[in-house]
Amino acid sequence: MIDLETICPYTGLRSFSEDESLYFKGRDHQIIKVIEQLEQKKFLMVTGASGDGKSSLIFAGLIPQARAGFFKATYSNWQIISFRPERSPLSNMAKALAATLHLEAVSIENELNHGFSSLTEIYKSSSLYIDHQDPSWRDANADKKLEWDRQAGNLLIVVDQFEEFFTNPENFPNGVPSQDARLVLNILLETVKIALRDGLPIYIVFTMRSDYIGQCAAFRGLPEFIGFSQFFVPRLQRKELQQVIEEPAVLSGNRISKRLVDRLIYDLEDTEDHLPILQHVLKEIWKTADHGADEMDLIHYAMVGGMPGDKLPKEDVERFRLWEENLPAHQRHYLQTPGLSNVLDIHATRLYMEAATAFNRAHTQNISEKEAKLIIGITFACLTRIDENRAVRNRMTLEEITNIINVPTITSKIVDDVLRPFRNPEHTLVRPFMDEHSSGGELPPNTVLDITHEALIRNWKLLNRWAAKEFEYYNTFIDFKKQLRRWLENGKSGDYLLPIGPLTYFETWFKNCRPNAYWINRYNPDAGEPVEKIRQSQLVLNYSRQFLRKSALKLLITRAFMRYGARRISTAVILVAVLIGSGFLIYSRWTKKNDVVLDSIVSEGAQLLLAPEADPISKSEFILDAERLHPGFFIKTVKGLPDKEKQIGIALLIPELIFSRNKYCNA
Repeated sequence: MIDLETICPYTGLRSFSEDESLYFKGRDHQIIKVIEQLEQKKFLMVTGASGDGKSSLIFAGLIPQARAGFFKATYSNWQIISFRPERSPLSNMAKALAATLHLEAVSIENELNHGFSSLTEIYKSSSLYIDHQDPSWRDANADKKLEWDRQAGNLLIVVDQFEEFFTNPENFPNGVPSQDARLVLNILLETVKIALRDGLPIYIVFTMRSDYIGQCAAFRGLPEFIGFSQFFVPRLQRKELQQVIEEPAVLSGNRISKRLVDRLIYDLEDTEDHLPILQHVLKEIWKTADHGADEMDLIHYAMVGGMPGDKLPKEDVERFRLWEENLPAHQRHYLQTPGLSNVLDIHATRLYMEAATAFNRAHTQNISEKEAKLIIGITFACLTRIDENRAVRNRMTLEEITNIINVPTITSKIVDDVLRPFRNPEHTLVRPFMDEHSSGGELPPNTVLDITHEALIRNWKLLNRWAAKEFEYYNTFIDFKKQLRRWLENGKSGDYLLPIGPLTYFETWFKNCRPNAYWINRYNPDAGEPVEKIRQSQLVLNYSRQFLRKSALKLLITRAFMRYGARRISTAVILVAVLIGSGFLIYSRWTKKNDVVLDSIVSEGAQLLLAPEADPISKSEFILDAERLHPGFFIKTVKGLPDKEKQIGIALLIPELIFSRNKYCNA
C-alpha cells in the first residue's frame, strides 16, 4: 500500500496505477461515463490525444471504482488482466491470463491458437465461472455453493496502448496486420460477442491514441466495434486542472501556493502533452521543495526551469539569485530558456550530461564522457521511430541496442548501468523502472526497454535531433536499397553501378550512419526466425559495401579529374614521367660508371700478378675476388703465369681461401 509520508503525489511521465487512485483527480464525471458504457456493452474503445490520461482513467479510475462496488456486474469479485501488445501480442496476452488464472502460459497460448471462443472457454474452465445449470451446482449444499460464489468473479481484460498493433513492425509488417495480431483481435472481439449473447461477466477495454482510428480499418470488424462503443477522453477544464494540481498535495499532507497553481494552469494553455508535462513539472517542484516539506511555490518552479527568476515576487528574487550563483556553470546554462515544457528538457539533458560521472562514481571501471553520450544517444534513437510523421516509441531489447552500438568494449551491462539514471523511479523516463525489479540488479540482455511517454520525444530537444537524424538515415537507407536491389537483380552488372552524384551521397550516409548488420536488422520487414533475419541483414551489409566499393573504382579517374581538373592532372602526369625518366638515366649512368671503375681495377690488378715482390696469398685473394666479378678470370690468369710452380701454388691456395671465407661467414 501507499506510504502517505514518503510518496510523491505526482507520477511524472508515467500513468497512474491502481494503488495511486487516491491521487487521481479531475476525472470523476468521465469515470462514471466509462462505467455506464462498459456495463451495457461489455466493450469499450477509449481514445484520446497523446497524454490525455487514457491509461490513468482505466487503471486509477475504472478499476478501483469497479472493485469498490460501483460497477453493476454479476459478482463483486474482479479479476483484472492487462497487457500491452508490444512486439508479441499473443504471447503477452497468454502470460497475463496465466498469471491471473494461475495456469501455464504455454498451455494458455496453445489454447488461444484455436481462436474464436478459446478465451471464453478458458474463463469457463476456471474457478471464476459458475454454471448454474450444471447438475453439480444444483446438487451442492449451501456451504459448497457459498465457497464457489466466493471464488467466482468478473473478468476485465485491458489492452493498453492498442496503437502498438500498428507502431511495432512485428505486428504490422508492410502495412498489413501480422497473423498473431489478427488472431488476438479476432479472439477479443469474438469474446465480446459471446459475452453479450450468453450474459457472461467478461468485459474488454482498449486504450488507443485517437490519431490511429483510421488504421483500425486494417482489422476486419474493429471499426464496427469502435462505432458500437467508444469513449473519447476530453481535455481537462480549468476547474478540473485545479483539482489535479491541488488535491494530491493536500491528500499527501503537502502544501502548494495558490499563485503557483494559477501560474501552472496559465502556462498549460496550448501546451501539447499537457498532463504528462504537468505531472512531471509537479514532481520536480515537489522534489525541489524538500520532497514536499516546504510549501511548493513559484521559486521552486523557477528553480526547475519553469519560469524566469527575475519574474518572481520581490521577496524571492534575491533568494533565487544567490541559489543560482552557487550552481555549476552547465546547470546555470539550462535555466536560460525557462518554460513549462523546458523543465522536462532540462531534466533529461542534465541526466545525459552527468551520465559518465554517475557511472564512474558507482563503478571501479571508468567510462569516458564520449562513450556515455554515445550509449545514451544511440539508445534513445533506437527507442524512437517516426510513424506516419508521428514520433512514437519503439521498444527494443537491451541486447539489440548493445549490438547496434557495436563497440567491443561496451557490453550490455555497461549500457544498462549508463541508463540507470533514466530508469530511476525518481526520474521515470525509461522502463522498466529500477523498482520494478525486486533485486534492483543487472537487467538480462533480453529485457525490453521503452520510453515512458512520447512526451519525452517531443519535449527533449536532444532526443528530437537524434530521432530526426535516425529517420533521415532510415529514409536514405530505403533509397539505397532500391539502387542495391537493381544492381543485384541485374547480375551485379557495371551498368547499374552508382553514378558520381548518388555515390557521393550514399558514401556520406554510410560514413555518418555507420550501419552494421544489427542496425539493418532493425529495419528488416521480413517476418521469420531471428537467426535467419540477422543472416539476411549481414548479407545486405556485405552487398552494400561491395556495391559502394565497385561504384567508387569505376569512377576513380572521373573523380580525380573532377577534384583536381584536367590541366593539373596532365601536369602531374608529365612531371611523374619526367621524374621516372630522369631516375632511370641517373641509375643507368651510375651503373655504367661503377662498371668502368671495377674493370679498371681488375685490369691493373692483373698486371701486378706478374710482380715478383707480391706474395702468393695476396695474389690468390685478388684472383678470388676478380673471379666473382668476371667468371673465368681464375683459369685465364693462372694459365698466363710464366712460372709453373707459381701456377700450382696459387691453384692450391684458392680452395683454402674459399674454405676459410665460408667458415667465417657461417660463424
